[in-house]
This record gives sequence, C-alpha cells and structure tokens, in this order.
Amino acid sequence: MDEAQREKILAEVRSTGVHTMPVPTPFAVGRINCYLVEGDPLTLIDAGPRSNQSLAELDIHINDAGHRVEDIQLVVATHQHIDHIGLIRTVAERSGAEVAALDKSVARLATFGTSSDSEDEMAVQLMVRHGVADEIANTLQRLSSSYREWGDTVDVTMPLAEGSTLELDGRSLKVLHRPGHSPSDTVFFDEQHRMAFGGDHLLSHISSNPLISRPLDGSPGRTRSLVNYTESLLKTKEMDIDLMLSGHGDPIIDHVRLIDKRLESQVRRSEKIHAILAERPRSAHGIAEAIWGNVAVTQAFLTLSEVIGHIDILTDQGRVQESEVDGVLIYEVSD
Repeated sequence: MDEAQREKILAEVRSTGVHTMPVPTPFAVGRINCYLVEGDPLTLIDAGPRSNQSLAELDIHINDAGHRVEDIQLVVATHQHIDHIGLIRTVAERSGAEVAALDKSVARLATFGTSSDSEDEMAVQLMVRHGVADEIANTLQRLSSSYREWGDTVDVTMPLAEGSTLELDGRSLKVLHRPGHSPSDTVFFDEQHRMAFGGDHLLSHISSNPLISRPLDGSPGRTRSLVNYTESLLKTKEMDIDLMLSGHGDPIIDHVRLIDKRLESQVRRSEKIHAILAERPRSAHGIAEAIWGNVAVTQAFLTLSEVIGHIDILTDQGRVQESEVDGVLIYEVSD
C-alpha cells in the first residue's frame, strides 16, 4: 500500500469518527496504532507502551483530534502484550475512564508483574526442554525482565464476554475472541461500518507470531498457539468486512486474500520442518537452527514458538512423533 492510498483510507476512517494514532514502541515491530473513537463514551482502543515518549505522542494525537487525555471515558485493550496495555493505567488514572477487555484476560491484566514472572519462568523451562542452552534461556529471561518497565497493571472495570456487544454512541462493536498471537487476542467488529479493530490478530506487512504462552485460566502447561491461531484466522476469514484496522502497519483492505497468504505460508513452513525431520531427528531448537542458522539470543523464544506450533500441527496429523533424550524432547517423522 503506497502512502497516498493509506492516507485516503485513513481519511475515510476519520470521517466515521475514528482517529489513527501511531505511537513509538521499543520493539522491532515499530509503532503501535492506537485508535480514538469519537462519541459518548470517547473511546481509546489500546494505549501504547508505558514511556514518557509514548505518552507525549499520544497526548499530541489526542489534542490534534480536538480532545485531551482527560476527556477519555473508555479504554479498550485488544490483548495482553505490553506495547498495547502499558499506558492504559496512566490514561485511566488521568481521565477516570472505564477499562474494557476480554473477560478471560482480566486476571492476567490485573497481575501484570507476577503473571509476567510466571510467563518468563515457563519460557525458560520450555526453551531448555526443547534444546536451548541454559545460558541462552536465562539471558533471554533477563532481557524479558528488562522490558517489564514498558508494561503496567491494568484494572479492568468492564469485562467483555465472547460474542457480546460493546455499545458506543452510534457504533456497536461485537467482541470476538481470536486467540493465537496471544491467548487474549480480541477483534472488535463494527458491522455497521463494515470494519474491525484487529489488534495484532492480523498485520498487513508481517505475520503475527503465535507466541507460546501460559493459558489465561492459569492451568498448567502451554498454549497450542499456532493451532489456535489457524482456527482463529479461519473464523476471521468468514467475516464480512471491507477494512481491518490493525495494531501495527497499514490498514488491511482484503483480509481474505491476506489470510489465505498467511495460511499458505504456514503450510509451506510445516512441510519444510517435516522435510528437515526426515533427514534426522532433532529438537525444536535444532529445527530452528536448521531453518534460520545460528539463532540470535533475542529471537530464541520467537523461533521456538513458531517451530513448536508447526510440530503441534504435524503431530495432530500423525506425521511427527516425540521422544525424550536426556531431558530434551526430540522429534522425528512417524513411520
């Protein structure tokens, strides 16, 4: 999408009372798109990471739209990641706004610090069990902890059930749980305007990495993120929309074509992993190294999440089986 086309679409969106407000993040994905929705209540969808720079730019965007942070009456979280929730508490405290999020994510958001610690501990155990060296896993845990300051606790005052409707002034947003990229990913569907606020469920320029996480209900184990994400994409593909406003990058004007592209890419990656295992059995980290070479420390968990996601799919298909060698899980093709 070129700049002229993007600006034309965003101008049309503004004409419906929605302002796109990109604010900086410390992550490679770049700026996050927050959205100010005019009406009563004046609504902010996602708020960006907790930093002075992000808050200053958010202030400027809201002022440019003719409002102040203090005017906001409702803040909506699309999912649990810190680049989306970090400033929600700050905005709510300054404005007295209500905070809405998927009901299943309320406990996770309310216990940001301890839940993040548990996520990191799970990630370390997962990495070591799948062949990542202890030193690398522990280094990545320290790196993750260093990013913690960009997030914050979120006290949800308006839990939203899957399939319910969030009523704004002249706008109804249907709440659609679409787990995958995170367990709490939520799409807000505006049927009247044939558009949706998608968070990071679907991005125009990159694939949304289905990160392995702890289940939202606190149960032991991990999410089957790519399996869940595939199911979510198929549901979203059936939506009758003209436009999806996403958490990063350009608006999406043909979600069906983009989802088909993402699903085709997933099939190719699964086949590549199966071919790698046909050469010889490997750990998930060994598969990642076969695909990407010497994986950088910062990418170890991202690549592992992707590989394990495809292993889940291949295992469900009966094409891969698991064994254990010296505490590390090893995968091979099934006979």
